[in-house]
Amino acid sequence: MASVFKEAAPNLKGVFSSNRAGVTGAGNGVDLGVVTNIQINYSQNVSRIFDLNRKNIAGGKAPMYYVGGRSEGRATFGRLIGPAGSGCAFYTQYGDICKIAQNNLQITFQGSGNMDCSGASTTYTMTSPIAISVGITQNAQDTMINENVQFMFADLECN
Repeated sequence: MASVFKEAAPNLKGVFSSNRAGVTGAGNGVDLGVVTNIQINYSQNVSRIFDLNRKNIAGGKAPMYYVGGRSEGRATFGRLIGPAGSGCAFYTQYGDICKIAQNNLQITFQGSGNMDCSGASTTYTMTSPIAISVGITQNAQDTMINENVQFMFADLECN
C-alpha cells in the first residue's frame, strides 16, 4: 500500500500522557494540597577568567579558563487553598529551617515510547527545600484562593 502524501507521512516514535505527571513530598508525610503548577530552576555559576600575562598570549589570543561555582535551585509551586491538604501543616514542615534535613520534593513525569503510555518515568528530586516566600491571591470573578510558594533548594537529582 502506498501513502498518498509520501513526504508528509509521519514517523511515530512513541506516545506519552501528561496526565501521569505529578508531585509528591517525599519522606515527611505532609500533604502538598492541590498543586496547579510547578516551575523549577536550577543553575550553576560559571565564570570565565582570562590570563592577561603577555608571555602566555599566543597568536594575539589570551588564554581563557572556565571556573565552576556553586549551584543554586529555586522552585515555585502554585496551589489552591481548599479541599485537600492543610496549609498550616505544609508551612510547619517546609517553612521551618530546622526541619530542612527531612525535606525532599519529588516531581515525576510519566511516559515512554510504548504505544499504551506505560513504562518509563523521570523523577526529579529537590533536596533540602525550604519555603522562602508565600503569596496568596483571589480574584473577584471566582471563588478560588490561589497561593504561590517559592522555595530554594540545595540540589536537583534526576533518576
